[in-house]
Amino acid sequence: MRFWIFISLFLFLHCTQPKLDNPNEFGTDSYWKTQSVLCITGVSSDCRPPVPVCTTCKFFTTSTTYTGARGGIAGADAKCMSDSKKPTEPARAVYKAFLVDDVNRIACTTSNCLTGGISEHVNWILKPNTTYVRAVDGVTIATTNSFGIFSSQTNDAENPSVTTIFSGFDAGGWLTRSSGHCNRWTDGTNASLLGAAPNSNQLYISTGGITCDTFSVILCVEQ
Repeated sequence: MRFWIFISLFLFLHCTQPKLDNPNEFGTDSYWKTQSVLCITGVSSDCRPPVPVCTTCKFFTTSTTYTGARGGIAGADAKCMSDSKKPTEPARAVYKAFLVDDVNRIACTTSNCLTGGISEHVNWILKPNTTYVRAVDGVTIATTNSFGIFSSQTNDAENPSVTTIFSGFDAGGWLTRSSGHCNRWTDGTNASLLGAAPNSNQLYISTGGITCDTFSVILCVEQ
């Protein structure tokens, strides 16, 4: 009897693939049960584990240095994902670059996001009320506030410490520095100045006077 029940279920799934048309169902227990059945029966070939979402999230710096020409925000994100220092666990974890410009990644549009809170974010890479640690040793760097930013660091973002972290930020307030992002991270000449943290212990502070032909690591953040 069990054999015929299984055969009936198998034929049904191959004839009619279950669908979840309600966006609210994605990620629910019902969604994952359906996906499991589709994988077991061979209806779905996309049976990879889901992309993990961190609760305590990691920072690391790339093994390679780059000028301000980083292929834009998307190119910098890709460099984080392909770098040899990217942690291997959890598998399929996503890392993005700690960089902003005036269009593609914005932390705040008013000082410290005090006007609009998280609504001011555009593709921002820090989460509200989340602790961030160094990938190399698990030491806590900082914990964000409800706006997904922080005003102090417990420890350095990298060990050993790194100087001159390109960020694109202004002097304070988590604002994008006007024309301080190497033409949205596509310009590697000495004609443009950029916003950069003086070291990896002061990520929320930015200084000017650095040109886009300077080489620096990319700071990468787990998502």
